Parts: sequence; structure tokens; C-alpha cells
Amino acid sequence: MIRYDIHGTTPRERGIDRGRQVAQVVRDHWDTHRTLFAAVGRSEADTLALGLESLDATAEWWPEAREEIVGIAEGAELDLSIVAALNARTELLVAPKPSPADSIPAAGIAASTSTTTTTGALGHECTSVAITDPFAAQVQTWDWHRELNRAWHVQRVTGTPVPYAGITEHGILAKIGRNDAGVGIIISILSHQDDAAGKVPIHVISHRVLSEARSLAHARELLLDAPVGASTVFTVVGPDGIGSFELSPAGAAELEPFGRWFIHSNHFLSPELAGGSRTFRNDPDSQERLQMLQDRISAEPDITTAAQLAPMLHSGPGDIGNICCVPTPDQPLGRAWETQATVWMTRDEMTISAGSPRDLATAEQVRFAGKL
Repeated sequence: MIRYDIHGTTPRERGIDRGRQVAQVVRDHWDTHRTLFAAVGRSEADTLALGLESLDATAEWWPEAREEIVGIAEGAELDLSIVAALNARTELLVAPKPSPADSIPAAGIAASTSTTTTTGALGHECTSVAITDPFAAQVQTWDWHRELNRAWHVQRVTGTPVPYAGITEHGILAKIGRNDAGVGIIISILSHQDDAAGKVPIHVISHRVLSEARSLAHARELLLDAPVGASTVFTVVGPDGIGSFELSPAGAAELEPFGRWFIHSNHFLSPELAGGSRTFRNDPDSQERLQMLQDRISAEPDITTAAQLAPMLHSGPGDIGNICCVPTPDQPLGRAWETQATVWMTRDEMTISAGSPRDLATAEQVRFAGKL
């Protein structure tokens, strides 16, 4: 696994430090992102303009994040609109887009001559399990495109109000992680008819929770205040317990556990938000994955460590849900979904394992425990 230590005494300095470290990988993979944006109808001009619009929304909600994204662009010597679009890539990919794509070259990076195409975005992302008793712990798989499997990294971020560690993609502030106050977050994407690009990116929201929250209660306040554009469920472990929150432009809901469990795939569980739900990325099996998890927790497994949660997300031939994504060689860009990492954590420690729960016995792993 690639690992970076990100540090700076100001948001701008942290951004510059990050940008210098990730610059080449961002350049190497920007064309893949461009192709994915085009596959959902985003023109180059639309992509970059909405990236900057999301940056303006970020500045209103949390000015420090805007300064950090500006720093990334400066450190990587990239146009600010590219870095802004990367941080808003979820919103750009999931929000409805009415106008057709065109082929205006990206600012700061030459347009590709590649003829690679995608026939859609069939696939799914991120299944999660959390337990409230006898201790608070959680695990998730992170699923993303096979072609971007070298475009993410483990990070340790210091200089923020609360230092934290986790995983994210190159050029993007944050994703999954745990901080020194014992607050950890996992996420799964949802889809709602009101989703819209140009709002505060979920990756900025993750970064703020990890950088600032010192308790579940504090994380709850930040999440419920966030003007999201892409519907998402955040499950948060903290020194004061564990909670799960579905956020969308239509509103927010705090979920009740299934007994002592929180489980989630990629559809809304809160009745007040489910009415506007769209099927995520033509996802064929979100309900089946959730049913498989319900069957597994109904057996009330004896859990004494967070690591024991990871095998609950194992899937293979004969299972009703396909939690572990294993692409086939013939699947093109946009359809070749792959489980790239499995992460489990408590308030005291976090382990990042490369690959899916199928790979646990042999996977490279990084563990963070105690203070950073």
C-alpha cells in the first residue's frame, strides 16, 4: 500500500505538502476520471465549472478546506479546477446530468487521445457492519474502479486540530479514518433524486469530521449541518458510542440499530428519505447484500475483537449478495468494480487491509493504535 504523511501548521501548508506528494499519480489518472465523468454525461467544461462551484460551497461551510484544496493545486502544479473536481468527484458522478458531453480539453493537463469508453456505471460501492455491544466497532469494504487501484493511499494527517489516519484517493482530502480523539468514520454512497453537483463534497465532510470531532456528539453536529450534494451514510464510532446517519439534499436521518448492529449497503433505510431514493449506479444487489448481513447478524456471532467483523463481509459463490467485488478481465472501465480495501476500527485502533475480505489471510495491512 502507498502511504503518505501529510503535515502543515496551516490548511494551505497541508495542502501544498499533499499536492507535492501526489502530483504525479493525479496526472497519471486524470484521464481515467475524465472518462468516468464523460460516461455519466459530464462535459469537460461542466466538470471543471462544477468543481469550482463546489469549492465555493465548501468555502461557505468550512473555509479551511478551500484553503487546503488551493494548497493541493499549488503543490501539485495543477489547475485549481482539476483538484476541486477530484474532491467533488462523487457528486459529479452520482448527480443527474441533463446535458450531453463534449470534449473540451482539461485545464492544466493535455487532453488524452485514448479511445477507451465505458458502457455505463453498473456496480456497487461499500458495504458496512457496526456493532454497539459489547464494544463499539465497525468495518467496511471500499469498492472502486479497478483502473484506479493505484490511485489511493493510506494517510497520516497531522497539524489539524485533531490528527488522524485513514485512506483516501490521491488529491482528495479524506475518506475513511480514525482520529486521535477516538472518532472514526466509515461511509457508503446512497442515491436520491435530489442529489446535485456543486455542493459541499462528502470527502470534505469526512475531512472535517476527522480533523475536528472529539466525540460522537460533535460528529453528529457536523454531519447534520453539512449541505451535502451526494447522498451518503456515515457511521461514526466515538468515545461516547456509535451512530449512523443518512444524509441527502432532502434532509438527514439518524438510524436506529438492528438490535446491537448497524448494517448498510447502498440504499436508504430511513423511511423519510427512502421515498426519493434512486437505485445507485444501476446496483443489482444492494437489497441482497443487506439481506445477507441480516442473516449473519441474526446468528448473533460472538464478537470480541474488531477484526472478527471483517469476515462478516466475505462473499463468494453461492452467497445471495456480492459484497466482495472481483472484476473479470473482460469488464471495461466503468464496469470493473473491485474491492480495494477493507477497514475495521474501534475508538482505540484501526486496521487497513489491502483488498477484500477474501484476501485477509495474505493481504498487506497497516494498523494505527493510540496517538499519532
